[in-house]
Amino acid sequence: MRNLCLFVVVALALGSAGPARAQAFPPDKLLGGEVKLAVGAVQFGGSCYVNRGNSQFQRNGTSPKAVISFDEIVDSRFWELRGQAVLTFTTATSGNILFSREHMLPPLTVSNPSFQNYVQTYDPVNQRLVVNFSIVFPDCTLPVFAVFEAA
Repeated sequence: MRNLCLFVVVALALGSAGPARAQAFPPDKLLGGEVKLAVGAVQFGGSCYVNRGNSQFQRNGTSPKAVISFDEIVDSRFWELRGQAVLTFTTATSGNILFSREHMLPPLTVSNPSFQNYVQTYDPVNQRLVVNFSIVFPDCTLPVFAVFEAA
């Protein structure tokens, strides 16, 4: 009887086995994944695209900043962006995205454009994060769709 009482006390202290709670946000760590190929909506005769490729992403909870990397974003007329970019949120779904300017020096309207319609969905069971948003460049609006998974 004494062992049974001890078992009940230990079981209550550890909690009962039940369904796991859904995690609202991905873990606070760098996630690897891939960005989908997309072509931007053309404005004023320009065009842009994001190449399919490896990517990394990190946003800690509801932090006003997130980091994402791109293999290649190209404007058919003048510029090319690649590497790490920092999203700075001014609302829950929009803000500015700052690309590195060390290799090429596009104007700030290209290297620090606004983004809009940001949505992230995290599936804690499969540890998969899906990120969608649009980058508003001077001559096109580029949709970004990326899937990341915890290692």
